[in-house]
Amino acid sequence: MRKLIILVIGVLLGFNFSNLKAQDLHYSHHVYNPLYYNPAFTGFIENKLRLTAIYADRYRQAFGKDGMKTIYGSGDINIPIESANSTSHIGIGLSFYNHKAGENRINDNQTALLLSYRLPLGKDQQHTLSAGFNLSFLNRKFNYSNLQFGNQFDGISYNPNINSGELNEYPSINKLDLGMGLLYSFSANDKLRGYIGSSVFHLIPEKDDYINFGQVLRYNVHLGLEYDINNITLEPSFLIDNQGKAMELYTGVLFKYFLIKEESGNFSIFAGPYLRMFKFPIGDFSLYTLNALLGTQFNDFQLIIAFDNTINESKNTFGGFNGFEVSFNYFVGNHHKKGKKIYCPSFK
Repeated sequence: MRKLIILVIGVLLGFNFSNLKAQDLHYSHHVYNPLYYNPAFTGFIENKLRLTAIYADRYRQAFGKDGMKTIYGSGDINIPIESANSTSHIGIGLSFYNHKAGENRINDNQTALLLSYRLPLGKDQQHTLSAGFNLSFLNRKFNYSNLQFGNQFDGISYNPNINSGELNEYPSINKLDLGMGLLYSFSANDKLRGYIGSSVFHLIPEKDDYINFGQVLRYNVHLGLEYDINNITLEPSFLIDNQGKAMELYTGVLFKYFLIKEESGNFSIFAGPYLRMFKFPIGDFSLYTLNALLGTQFNDFQLIIAFDNTINESKNTFGGFNGFEVSFNYFVGNHHKKGKKIYCPSFK
């Protein structure tokens, strides 16, 4: 295990990121979509199974009525490995997303297999170290059916029967990809929990084709806390995501209020502001969106809605409000045993 940890740290820190470019997708509530940002989160739950579904709709002002739409789904299981002194865990997961951009759609599909190993540390197992890997298959298609070219103008109007003379039969492309991550978590006491992690993606280089994904190495650092005050839990979080010359910083705090908080079940509502700062490949680091996150949880069911509002100069392009996300989480089973504390953040 020690050699594995050293290897993962070496991979995370050993690359030269200075000449990288391009960007991946981003989500407005990364805390509730952890597998996309770090495979070490796989199976990082007190339950046996977690199911996640997300729908995102953005940038209709820029891309037309179809905008940019993303459907994401994942499931991961937590498998405990009992030993005489401690319990380690293996996490296994599967994720999928479909992303479409604009009327003349770029259509991306990704399926990923995730694997993690979680090791408790310390005398009372109040600390945890997890390492994870992500092996994914990506497919990209481009729809040319609605494109119009200047030489298809017949003098009166656009005529789709005129040959454009353009090479527009690009085939779909496929790619295998690899990512990995590390995650450390702690539980200081019954009131305070936290985590910090880092991950890197796109470790398999792309072929130099005339059409490709444009994906270069992406790495991030993320951290969060959970602090209980009576029936209220404060959940500040921070994410910095870097890919090439583009960088995103996303931070905020969630206020969770428990209407019911008992061993037999719970019911909570939560809300919080989040701020996204972004550095484009060309330009300075600036404020980008102010997001509002609303949600509720009843026992093992969780519903979260996020609204994005542009606040920088691109507001004129996107019209202020530029999208929303809806996500649903469902947790199955419970590994928690009476009298035995599980020292990891709840992430739910």
